[in-house]
Amino acid sequence: MTQLRTRRLGSTGLLVTELGFGAASVADVPEGEETLLRAFSLGINFVETGQCYKGSEYLIGRALRRLGQENCDVHVASKTLKRSRDGALRDLERSLSHLGLPKVDIYQLNSVDDEAWGQVMAKGGALEGLKEARACGLVDHIGISSHTLEVLRRAIESREFDTIQIKYSAFDTAGEALTRLAQERDIGVIAMKPLGGFGMLGWLKSSPHARFLNARTLLRYALSNRDLSVVIPGMRFPWEAEENVAVATSSGRMTAAQRERLRKRAQAFLAEAARAV
Repeated sequence: MTQLRTRRLGSTGLLVTELGFGAASVADVPEGEETLLRAFSLGINFVETGQCYKGSEYLIGRALRRLGQENCDVHVASKTLKRSRDGALRDLERSLSHLGLPKVDIYQLNSVDDEAWGQVMAKGGALEGLKEARACGLVDHIGISSHTLEVLRRAIESREFDTIQIKYSAFDTAGEALTRLAQERDIGVIAMKPLGGFGMLGWLKSSPHARFLNARTLLRYALSNRDLSVVIPGMRFPWEAEENVAVATSSGRMTAAQRERLRKRAQAFLAEAARAV
């Protein structure tokens, strides 16, 4: 099988597979640990999790231990919803314990909105705690995840963060200017929800658009954006890991015209869905 391509994760210098593993719901199914191991065996070397995903960190830790240190070259990103220095440090301590790691490659401030931005950036805020953890060698790099584009713009311009995590798919392209700006500033871009988010593929199955809008084409769409460092579709079952890797390794990049056609189909589907409500 052709190997997964890698991309540089901004100023972290990490070379991560352009297809990563979104582990938000991997612990929801009995096959979760085997799915992680299958993904890693197929070459995926980036996994993203968080304290808010029940059981996910623990399951990743078990999978990494089964891999063994000599075979393990997986970069792990986790995150905290806490907004204070002390809360973030407590979450980091729990994350390291669950993962069974002495340090984590990337630790992110999770789901930061306008209100939370002031809290995490203030004296005694979560960013202060993560900077202390980085100085102590518990965290290599600091990131931020948000669904608010203005917050991500502030994060990029602040130069306090090594990575940003942004929602990106054919259904949601509003952040494209920010992904370009992040790359210009050498900030790694982690693209979440590339298949449209939870439930989207299910809704599409009963739509005439399903022929064109499906897991394969949506993943190709995201992977074709060179401003993204890593794309992290959620996976729960081994077959999902196998299919995603097959798309990433065997499919060529979409042309600009192909991407535009798919984007228009995605917007048409959203408009039809809104009218049907």
